[in-house]
Amino acid sequence: MKYLLLSLFQFLVCCQEARSFSLIPKNNAAKKSGLDRRDSIKTIITTLGLPAVTAILNPLPTNAIDLNLLDLQAKKFRKAPAFAIVNGETGVPFMILRNTGLATAYFFTNYDAAQIVLEDAQKDAKEKDLDTVKFWDDAKISAVSLEFALKLSKGRPRASAQNNAKYETVYDIIPSIKALDDAGRIEKSGIFNEQGRVPIFYMSEFEVAPEVEGGEKRIPVFFEKSQLISEWEKKYPGSTVPAVKVVDLVDTFSGMVGTGTSGGTDDRVVKNLYVVASPDSKKKAIECEKARGDIPAYKTGEMIAVGGK
Repeated sequence: MKYLLLSLFQFLVCCQEARSFSLIPKNNAAKKSGLDRRDSIKTIITTLGLPAVTAILNPLPTNAIDLNLLDLQAKKFRKAPAFAIVNGETGVPFMILRNTGLATAYFFTNYDAAQIVLEDAQKDAKEKDLDTVKFWDDAKISAVSLEFALKLSKGRPRASAQNNAKYETVYDIIPSIKALDDAGRIEKSGIFNEQGRVPIFYMSEFEVAPEVEGGEKRIPVFFEKSQLISEWEKKYPGSTVPAVKVVDLVDTFSGMVGTGTSGGTDDRVVKNLYVVASPDSKKKAIECEKARGDIPAYKTGEMIAVGGK
């Protein structure tokens, strides 16, 4: 959980002065379970001395990937939404530009996490000049598919910033804090304390029909443990709930496209994954789609650069 909080913190504080690429050390994160998330983040930074965030989704050159396989496997994530903060008039995403010259974009599996970051950036912008206020007034949450986010993570597209310079980009996917908490209780190795990990939950006993007749049954995976248990209970009312297992989304997708993993996978899931998006996320994605009208959901090749270390 500490790396998710740190990622959210850096994205938030970097969003304060996009015009000058500066880092303003303030945030006002929302409360969770009666605790001020801002204080939790400050404690992490000051007591652990953690370094600046860098993305774990290390992209590979596109020529190192079978693009046909990439397209085929990424389609399995098409019905799962992801959320990003973009300019509502253009669809250009906000990215953190570090002094290494690498820009990091964020996708959220949970609408509420994106909303917290955006609302706090807009709140803090009111303390700045009128241009900064207007800058953040145009920011919106946009919905894309997780298919889109994962495909971007496997390339290294360049994007132009406000100064017209082009920078290489990487993409980090942010899960909910609850998902990381649940994952850490299941998987004791500490993998979900690492930055950039995205847990997906499943049960060995929970299967659905194969994609093609005569094929292997598929394994439903969920982004929240509670949704998995709820779906099991709907399908098998009154039965004992099997043990919930968890693997990492990034490693699983890397295994699916043959680019190597760090071990956080299950072969059955890699071969027969079936993604189940949460009803709430799908509902929020539809709302975002209706609100954006003809504006692009996410404009690649451009970015609004905000400061980073």
